[in-house]
Formats: sequence, structure tokens, C-alpha cells
Amino acid sequence: MESGLHPNPDLIMQLSREQFEAAKGGATVRLKAEDTELVVLRADLFERVMRTSYDDGDWTEEEMRALAASTFDDADTAGPIP
Repeated sequence: MESGLHPNPDLIMQLSREQFEAAKGGATVRLKAEDTELVVLRADLFERVMRTSYDDGDWTEEEMRALAASTFDDADTAGPIP
């Protein structure tokens, strides 16, 4: 390999067998490709995390009231618009 690059220039990274087995077993695998830190996680686990931590459903009345109150509070403390 030249200059530490993968022989296929279209590939940025590869998983080692150990990393693949860890991800397959449900562990998160941290990687760094170029200047970017990445995490590999099995898709079913990712979906479970997204379902439990992210709600993209319609806003409830309570959520809308809280946002409106926060927005008005922020506007009150921001001072006049220049």
C-alpha cells in the first residue's frame, strides 16, 4: 500500500475482522476516517435507539406552549432589535 491509503481509492475505510465481529455482536465500534470520527452500530440497534430517543411525531399542545413561552422569554431578555 502506498502512503497508508487503501489500494482501492474509492474506499475510505475497512473494518477489521475484530471490528466487524464486535459490531455484529452488538457493540459500537469507533473509527476515524481522515479527520472524521465515526461509530459503526448494527442497524437494528440504531433503529431501537432512534425510536426511544427521537420523536418525529406531531407536537403536543404542551410542547407547543412550552416552545412559545421559551421564545417569548428569549425575546423579552434579548432587548430591542437593532
